[in-house]
Amino acid sequence: MSADSVNLPAPSKYFFVRALRPFSLSVAVVACGLGIALAYGAGEGDALRATLVMIAGILLQAAVNLFNDYADLRLWANRDDKYASNIRNMIRKNMAIAKAITSVAAAIGIVLVYFAGWKLLLIVLLGAAGGYYYTGTPIAYKNRGLGVVGVFLFTGVLMVSGSYLAVTGNLGHHIFLYSIPVSMISSMLLLANELRDVDEDIDNDIGTFTVRMGYRFSSLIYILLGVAAIVMAFAIGLSGAMALPWLMLVPALVLKQPVALLRTVKQASERKRLVRLPPLTGRFFLIFGICFMVAI
Repeated sequence: MSADSVNLPAPSKYFFVRALRPFSLSVAVVACGLGIALAYGAGEGDALRATLVMIAGILLQAAVNLFNDYADLRLWANRDDKYASNIRNMIRKNMAIAKAITSVAAAIGIVLVYFAGWKLLLIVLLGAAGGYYYTGTPIAYKNRGLGVVGVFLFTGVLMVSGSYLAVTGNLGHHIFLYSIPVSMISSMLLLANELRDVDEDIDNDIGTFTVRMGYRFSSLIYILLGVAAIVMAFAIGLSGAMALPWLMLVPALVLKQPVALLRTVKQASERKRLVRLPPLTGRFFLIFGICFMVAI
């Protein structure tokens, strides 16, 4: 498919702040924060390791966000005008920054592996592979419609478990249970981006989950994931594993706004309004995570 036959992304997509996707950094804050909170709840907290985990998690999330646009180079490859050249340079610059950020995070990771052992190294390597192959060849699982599953595993289950392991040096089965609601909302955040970009992705032949399964079905999955995350958090609280389970009422109220936005956008011509969906979902994620951690 030639560059002239597709709906090319707006140049603003590649501006550093936009490419960084600040709202999605809530994923690292919540996932790492939950692992740290659980470690302290088990009486095994360590301030130095906790600080290093949070820094490394945020840096890695930022790097993954910047890496993800590298695949767009192919969309601009067949244009040789200065406009396209400037965009390619922006993408490459963001890639260089991502590599530098990853190097810093890797150095922190080596220190944490020294304290926590080989199991953490395995989780780090799996997480790095998951981040790269999201859009990296030859797997590029985003384009195979598997982004929702990948995010669930890599930025939910794996990040929470890895954070707990990095702080405590051990891993319990209960950590997996606590990570599930966070994994669900991580997948919601990805779906928010896919729903916003669905028409552009169709034009550019990018086979995301939303492109393959359809806008309406993906919208339903988005809502179900949000509801399921809150219900599961309440269930954990009712089991006696939370000191303040009633706090989970707060994110339930916050969820109403992104769901209302999604339900009012019914026609393709109205989808420009979905530009607000990712930041609203990021806000829900952050508030959910804070309440979840405090409740524990």
